[in-house]
Amino acid sequence: MDLTLWAAFTLTQLLFAITPGPAVLLVVTQAMSRGFRAGMGSALGVQAGNAVYFLISVAGLGAALAASQMAFNVIRYAGAAYLVYLGVRTFLSAGEGATRELTPPPLWRSPFAQGFTKQLANPKSILFFGSLLPQFIHPGPHAGWQFAVYGLTCIVVEVPVLAVYARLGVAGQRLSSSARARVWRERLSGAALVSIGAVLATMRGAAQK
Repeated sequence: MDLTLWAAFTLTQLLFAITPGPAVLLVVTQAMSRGFRAGMGSALGVQAGNAVYFLISVAGLGAALAASQMAFNVIRYAGAAYLVYLGVRTFLSAGEGATRELTPPPLWRSPFAQGFTKQLANPKSILFFGSLLPQFIHPGPHAGWQFAVYGLTCIVVEVPVLAVYARLGVAGQRLSSSARARVWRERLSGAALVSIGAVLATMRGAAQK
């Protein structure tokens, strides 16, 4: 394995991770409205979405997915619509969430599911794992091992960065602990989900270059 290529990949992944984007916004708002565990749940959902595209890339289907406008749009719009729906629901029920003890959301509304869906619908993920990642791989009998190293690198780089952002969200939560502030945190979380869905629906990716 070429260590120079690995270093370049790691730096690229770090830059992607620290740059505020839909994943960071989701993690911060989840942590701000529901706590650190919710923020990290979203972060792990993002990694699960990365794992799906990673496996698709290993199977050699990533480039085809990145080049297929129909498949690209189906994934993008379905994920965006789901996030917008959750955002509107969260925004409208903010008052209820502030006046009763929070209970674990159903699986399909959990922070993990939201992070997973967001990442699957992200055009940058499709481009990165479908087109960019294979450029760092040397074809041959050791290609599978290289994919495994790069996949682990993604997790090792991204999870700590997103954990820091989750802590920042918790810090914002602690600054406003009144019932009224909780309502506005829920509304902010809902607005953020709608915004993320809208951004993902309008982003241009590999299939539309």
